[in-house]
Amino acid sequence: MFRRVRVGFSRFGFLVVVLQALPNVLWALFPPAQNVLSRNSSEIVVLEYGEHILGVSIVIMLLFLVSREQVEAALPKGIPAVLSLAAIALYWAGWACYYAGVQNDFIVYSLVVLPPLSFFCAGLAKRVAVISVTSLIFLVFHCAVTLENFPLW
Repeated sequence: MFRRVRVGFSRFGFLVVVLQALPNVLWALFPPAQNVLSRNSSEIVVLEYGEHILGVSIVIMLLFLVSREQVEAALPKGIPAVLSLAAIALYWAGWACYYAGVQNDFIVYSLVVLPPLSFFCAGLAKRVAVISVTSLIFLVFHCAVTLENFPLW
């Protein structure tokens, strides 16, 4: 998994990170009046820290891991790249709904599932499997924390 990877700056990874992080920055600076996500943390230390460590790790990998086999274009072509950016577009739509006061389970879980899905697809587009694998693990942690605070049953 690591033999086909080298350290280098990824413009596509940077684009994915910035587009995904922008709504979170706005949420931190200008939280909506009704803000159910403010309580979305885990009392289980392994879940809480694991989620944060995995999230930061994915950002670092998206920015600095590139495939040895692929000369990176500014924007990779192909279905995984399109799906990665589409997931981010849906994520932004979810945040728009959230700020409009629609904060039901569907919106909350969309905001939880779409970033790891975008990262997974970005890893495929970049041909860096470790990003995709880490994104799946992150998805499990992210969902587990959210299930603790927003149970579906």
